[in-house]
Amino acid sequence: MTVVKENANEILINYLNEHGIKQNFVAQKMGISNPTFSSRLHGRLKFDADFAVAVSKALGIDVDIFLK
Repeated sequence: MTVVKENANEILINYLNEHGIKQNFVAQKMGISNPTFSSRLHGRLKFDADFAVAVSKALGIDVDIFLK
């Protein structure tokens, strides 16, 4: 069973767009490459609970927006 919402990547995409935040800025804060971040964002790599926690810490937001 997954704890991450099925549309978690869409939630993140909308959040970044609404706040004018660039993908590479978040990737840098997370210490991962921009292609890796992009792959998770667009579903080529799994958007799992660990990624949800890491991205929420990088953005200073509540992880609950990504969780069921």
